[in-house]
Amino acid sequence: MKTQRRETGIPGLDSMIMGGFPVPSSILVAGEPGTGKTTFAVQSLFSNAKKFGTALYVTAISEPQWVVQKFLSQFKFYDQDLVDSGKVVFMDIGRILSEKPKDILQILERTVEQYTPKTLVIDPITPLKEILISHNIFREFIHEFFAFMKTMDCITLITAELAYSDIPRSIEAYMVDGILMMSYPEEDRVRRKFLEVLKMRGTKHTTGKQLIDISSEGMAVQAGLR
Repeated sequence: MKTQRRETGIPGLDSMIMGGFPVPSSILVAGEPGTGKTTFAVQSLFSNAKKFGTALYVTAISEPQWVVQKFLSQFKFYDQDLVDSGKVVFMDIGRILSEKPKDILQILERTVEQYTPKTLVIDPITPLKEILISHNIFREFIHEFFAFMKTMDCITLITAELAYSDIPRSIEAYMVDGILMMSYPEEDRVRRKFLEVLKMRGTKHTTGKQLIDISSEGMAVQAGLR
């Protein structure tokens, strides 16, 4: 059976992964702070909302929604009409997570059933992970949530503050179908940003670090360029 795929919304990436993300699938977008994880995830979310249906953005950092949206509105891919029409939904789970951490799986599942998103982003998963690990329920949460999302025919993107050395010890890295690693090494006293596909189940993918460019248009992968 041929795997269904959905465009990523990131120019230059689809050709690296046989045309897009497998449907359904869970994708980890990892990297250190400032590498472009949020830009990647939200650009993909808006692109998919335009083409395929409702998209849900979940965060636990407890920033006011207008702050998040003000940051995102600098990019041309941000479309306020999609937000106003309910095709892109922003959800802050910070308070719920601090008050009722053991209920978070049930609350997220109910929200997904309400909106039936084609794309879901958790950005970042790090604070959720820290709290749920303290209650010894993170592994159970991530396993059950990803399994549930597979039944919804959804692309699930999670961002996490991880370095290359963290990946082998990361619970979420083992659980996801795909891993995209963002980095910004210093070369000749200049920092440039890169994306690398470390894992993509059922997909022949381009290997190695690929140069990325971030402008007012958003992110684009310059595959093959160094």
